[in-house]
Amino acid sequence: MRITTTGTPTEEEAAAAIAAITLLLAEATAQADHTPAAPPARWRDSMRLMAQGLQPTRVPDTPRWSTIERLRRAGKGGIGIVGL
Repeated sequence: MRITTTGTPTEEEAAAAIAAITLLLAEATAQADHTPAAPPARWRDSMRLMAQGLQPTRVPDTPRWSTIERLRRAGKGGIGIVGL
């Protein structure tokens, strides 16, 4: 919403504008939900697995050369194409 005035506003117009802004801010604050957002479902699932003593698995990254090289250096790449 955009309101334009011409010239200098009167005291009544300024008071009305301040009252309107205060009312809008009070309504926005009252509607704001201050409860923390729930973690994403994959985090919840991982936390449940860890609570049971299991290791959650990650969704594999898009295979790029940097990922392949990191896996090869970690010894997790197998012999595949990087083991030639």
